[in-house]
Amino acid sequence: MIDLSIVIVNYNVKDLVVKNLQSIFTFTKNISYKIYLVDNGSSDGSVEYLNDVFKNEIESDLLKIYDTKNNNGFAKGNNIPLADIDSKYILYINPDMEISENVFYKQIDFMKNNPLVNFSTCMLKYPDGEIQHNIKGLPTFLINLIILLKLHHFLKFDFLKKYFLSDFNYSKTQKVEQIMGAFVFAKKEIVDIVGVWSEDYWLWWEDVDLCKRIKNLNFEILYNPSTFVIHYEGKSFFQLASIERQKRFNNGMLIYSKKYFTYYEYLILKIFSYFSLFLAWVTMIFKIKPRGQGKI
Repeated sequence: MIDLSIVIVNYNVKDLVVKNLQSIFTFTKNISYKIYLVDNGSSDGSVEYLNDVFKNEIESDLLKIYDTKNNNGFAKGNNIPLADIDSKYILYINPDMEISENVFYKQIDFMKNNPLVNFSTCMLKYPDGEIQHNIKGLPTFLINLIILLKLHHFLKFDFLKKYFLSDFNYSKTQKVEQIMGAFVFAKKEIVDIVGVWSEDYWLWWEDVDLCKRIKNLNFEILYNPSTFVIHYEGKSFFQLASIERQKRFNNGMLIYSKKYFTYYEYLILKIFSYFSLFLAWVTMIFKIKPRGQGKI
């Protein structure tokens, strides 16, 4: 059994995933690991290019590429390699990331020093060094309604601050409720208990669902500030038009709401989801640049 399995789902970000893999092979030391890269039907020549550039790593069994030829979505993409994985820890990491130190060794050391912790994430930074906000609380019906109406950009209520955690101390180790799916580090045996990524979601909200299930089972998620990853946030997702992004976001929110809220709360959110599409159309017409999740 190896120490770490690294799962990456790629979709049309060839250059970024190459930087990701090169940084992993350069900086990862003193642990045994294998990368499982799932290509979701990229049309930019990702599979052919990766097979050429990383021929030695594939032959030495450090890298396995799954050429699915379909866009499976994020959740299903993450689940595809699970049958092949046999390791103590598992990391789900986005393709648009880059490491500049021995991050995974530090993460394993962090988990060993906190034996009651089953899931963790580290600090995420934008390329300019700014810290990305990758920690939130779990959403409620009211929070989801306010987000659909875009009112969170203007309102400053305390319950919104508790959800967005705008005053979160990113220099302190602490328990958290929700982490961004871009970097999820976990004990493999606990992943087997919590379950795979819910394929009810195609893209967005599958990480919120995972964190909700973790909390419901009384497992802990711990934020680790001792190491960081560079994140070129949302490069695959932002290839979509504003209205298409809003549709994907709304669909994920409604699936989550139907699973965890009352039926009437779900119906109210469904009604207002149509208004949110109108707001997305307005932002597209006036060319208002959307903010990534880490900027909210």
